Amino acid sequence: MADKKEIIKSLNENKTEVEIAEELGDLKSQLNSMQSTLDQFKSSQSASYQGGKNKSMESQQAQQISNQLIQQMSNIRNQAQQQEQQTQQKLQQSIQQAMNELSQVSQQVQTSQVLGQMNQFIDQAQQQLNQIGQQGQQGQQGQQGQQAQQGGQQAQTQQQGQQK
Repeated sequence: MADKKEIIKSLNENKTEVEIAEELGDLKSQLNSMQSTLDQFKSSQSASYQGGKNKSMESQQAQQISNQLIQQMSNIRNQAQQQEQQTQQKLQQSIQQAMNELSQVSQQVQTSQVLGQMNQFIDQAQQQLNQIGQQGQQGQQGQQGQQAQQGGQQAQTQQQGQQK
């Protein structure tokens, strides 16, 4: 049975995962910006050195560093995307779990309400049966009283008849 503490804990975990997803989105945006800057740097270096007949050692090293940075950024971007996807999947699972737990709680509340209504119905039926029983007893007592009166009247009539 899922209780309120578990639901609150689950919702707090979901909030944390949402915050992580937002941070990963910001990181991805920053990486894209860095990628764009490096692409511009790479194209400007390529254009400036195309005018010369021989590339110097410095330009080759700069090109290698630029390529390494681009590869590292691509790796980081891929990792960030994977983490974002995993976080979204976990978030969806957590939301589904919370929805399931809320559904169970709702069903338990409905069951409790139905049981309460059944108890009220049983109590009402018991009260009605008690009233019917009391009315029956009163009716029997009334009949017995009438029979006793009639018996008394008959006895008086017989005594009067014998006295005459």
